Order: sequence, then structure tokens, then C-alpha cells
Amino acid sequence: MNSNSRLIVALLWIMAALDIVNGIEMFFFPSSWFFKLVPGVPETGPYNMHLVMDGGTFFLAVGVGLVAAALNPRRNAIAVVVAAVAGVMHSALHIYSHAAGLLSTEHLVTEVLGIYIPAVLLIAISIILYSQSDETHIAAARAA
Repeated sequence: MNSNSRLIVALLWIMAALDIVNGIEMFFFPSSWFFKLVPGVPETGPYNMHLVMDGGTFFLAVGVGLVAAALNPRRNAIAVVVAAVAGVMHSALHIYSHAAGLLSTEHLVTEVLGIYIPAVLLIAISIILYSQSDETHIAAARAA
């Protein structure tokens, strides 16, 4: 495993852990998550336990997919793509919310670190994994 592969695996483990922890908190402790864990969440609207728990199920699913990807990145690259799509959509929602004046910029650092950077990393990892996959298939075809 080269240093790029080790970095990808490390990033996948970190993002998987963060999504799983976030999903557990959202699902099992929705009030705590809404009011205490993530700065700025209460400014998004009134507390809705069911909606927070729903969100937790999605974070848990994405986190489990990233665990599979960390265990075997090339074989489970589609899980990284799914996580990247979720991250892009989450980012788009926040960008729209800022543009529409629905969110303040008071907690922008939290958003950049917790939403935008992971989405960009997942896009980059997806591209790397699929470009490596293409190179592997081309090399195998040439060898045959």
C-alpha cells in the first residue's frame, strides 16, 4: 500500500467515525444533538425529534458505507461516491440557506470543517479511486 492509499484509508476511517458518532448522537440523543452538540442548529428552525432521528439514520448509513470503503477502497468505491453525493447535497443546502438569509455566518467555521471539507475530500477520493480502477482495468486488458 503506497502513501496515497494509506492517506485515503485514514481519511475514510476518520469520516466514517465522524458520521457514525454523529448518527448515533442524532438517533439516540436527538435533543442533545439539536441543542448542544452542533453550534447553530437551533437557528435552523424549531426542534423536531423525528426529523433529527431521521437524519441520524442517514448519517449512520453513510458512516457504515465509509467503513466498507476504508476496509477495501477499490472494491467499495461506490460507497465513497454515495457519501460524496450526500456531502454535496448537504453542502448545497447550507449554501442555499446562507444565500437565502436562513442561516447566519456565525458558525461558518463549523460548517467548513464539518460539511464542506468532507464533501470535497469525498469527491477527490471518488475520482482517485475510479481513476485507479480504470488504470487497473487497462493494465489487465493489455496483459491479456
